[in-house]
Amino acid sequence: MGESTLARQVAAMADPQRLQLLALLLTDPDGEADTSRLAGPGGDTDLVRVHLEAMAAVGLLGRDSRRSGPVRYRPTHDALVRFGSLAFGGAGPHEHVDRSEHGPILERITERLSVTFAGTFARETVARYVEESYSLLASRARVRQHLPALTSRFATDRLTALARAQGVSLHTTTDVLFVCVRNSGRSQIAACILRSLAGPGVRVRTAGSAPVARIDPAVVAVLIERGWEQIAEFPKPLTDDVVRASDYVVTMGCGDACPLVPGRCYLDWPVADPAGLEEAEIRVIVDEIEHRVRLLLTEIIP
Repeated sequence: MGESTLARQVAAMADPQRLQLLALLLTDPDGEADTSRLAGPGGDTDLVRVHLEAMAAVGLLGRDSRRSGPVRYRPTHDALVRFGSLAFGGAGPHEHVDRSEHGPILERITERLSVTFAGTFARETVARYVEESYSLLASRARVRQHLPALTSRFATDRLTALARAQGVSLHTTTDVLFVCVRNSGRSQIAACILRSLAGPGVRVRTAGSAPVARIDPAVVAVLIERGWEQIAEFPKPLTDDVVRASDYVVTMGCGDACPLVPGRCYLDWPVADPAGLEEAEIRVIVDEIEHRVRLLLTEIIP
């Protein structure tokens, strides 16, 4: 990320109300919210929208306006990494957060997902997946305050994947999974490109055989150049259930770490790892991945 972008982000977050809104988003069980939800009963939704749009304009929030209803906002990786600790009163990035502090929020996530998957999974199954997802993410997290929101998204993905693997159709999209070692470079680039091109007919996931805490900053800088940073996601560990739910599994340098499931289309893209490279070199990798994604998309959606 260039200094100018960072400077704009720092300037945007100088307003304490924006830190408060970011804290609300980071602790929301859905990981996203609209202006009415953030403003609360009787709150000034117009003022909240102004603050949210200011953060979105500098790449700290993403917008989801594809669904019916109001626009929903979600934190980007820059928001989590650069301002997450400030939003919670200055907790350091390695400060331990007791699991009991997140207990009530995890219970709310479990209750919500139990309703979402009613008739498909028992509450005990949902609770186990929520707890396991939390543990998987917590073991790698540097800034822990945003874990509940990320847990909600990760558990939802895994439960949806499990349902599909069992033959329960919860959606009608084509599922594509990109896998690399750290889930911080190649797989994130490929996912951003496919999301930008495919539309709602394709569901895109990423995972890593040895995921790290955040996307490579140099990769983020190139994604910002291309206008894709707001559709990136957080690194996640590779799990069997997500592989089983995928129609296409694209491995990118993770070797044989990805389990083989009959009936899935497996592709291996020998793309260079952008870790440690200069932005000019990463742009070349992005161009190659974009070419491969476009070819894949012609196969998914002729």
